Amino acid sequence: MKIFIIATLMVFTAAGAYAFDLGGIFTACSVNGGKALSAAAVPAAPAPTAEPKPGNCDFPLNIAPDEARYFIELRQPVVIDIRTADEYAAGHLEAVNMRLDYFAPDFKAQLGKLDKHVKYLIYCRTGHRSGITLGIMKDLGFTEIHDIAGGINAWTAAGLPVVK
Repeated sequence: MKIFIIATLMVFTAAGAYAFDLGGIFTACSVNGGKALSAAAVPAAPAPTAEPKPGNCDFPLNIAPDEARYFIELRQPVVIDIRTADEYAAGHLEAVNMRLDYFAPDFKAQLGKLDKHVKYLIYCRTGHRSGITLGIMKDLGFTEIHDIAGGINAWTAAGLPVVK
């Protein structure tokens, strides 16, 4: 029985690690024509002090809050808050360019109207809705999409500012 439990835990741990490492699934940048790269073909991450080169996909799909702040300053993406109006009113990133309600019946259609070759940074409350939205955007043909890992909850937990 112990072996079964250990094996089950190992399988779920490996599956969870794979599920949250979406970078290999959604290579959402202009590197390699937007096609997924094999693990061997993925370039090494730049040194933390090295300034990212324009046009390179040097930011992961899911960006940690501190890095998201840097990404916003450096790359000036279109920042989309996909939370409800009440969530948005409670506090949002100052850099928000637009708000789309994830629960709107035409949410996917609204996304489909956006320029597919612009850099986007999306976020929600915890990262769940934005993670699903990354998949939708990938299916719609977007070429550079990112989200804030952990959503606005992680952003505020990192001590980063919000506006009301």
